[in-house]
Amino acid sequence: MLRRTPLQRRGFLPRGAGLKRSPMKRTRGRTKAERRSEWTEANGRARVADRSKCCEKCGAGGVMHWHHRKRRSQGGTWAPSNGLRLCPPCHGWVHANPDEAKEHGWLVDRDADPAAVPFEHWQWGPVLIDDDTTDYHRKGEAA
Repeated sequence: MLRRTPLQRRGFLPRGAGLKRSPMKRTRGRTKAERRSEWTEANGRARVADRSKCCEKCGAGGVMHWHHRKRRSQGGTWAPSNGLRLCPPCHGWVHANPDEAKEHGWLVDRDADPAAVPFEHWQWGPVLIDDDTTDYHRKGEAA
């Protein structure tokens, strides 16, 4: 019959001995939506910057923030149809007043397609934006 004997320590292990950790795999740290999208942050920002040089909510110039109409946590991408250029006060207002921002199209629901939801532009009223052009399309106008 086999008997088990208790484990006994036979001294300390020398420094550096013991279990070796395998190197961690480097991940890109991107969300699933980003991996699915052809739009990266760089080319999405560039396309929106070409589309508008001022705040798309109020028309102010100066420093602009990128605003995701569909939040990234809800599956929003860096596609131009999902992005707006907003001045810091307007960007803060949109996030502080989400219900009213949804009425004007500056935020969209998680199940909505930003390209299909018009937003209220400061100069042209309700407009649609798509990923293929840098133009605005008036609601009801063919893209």
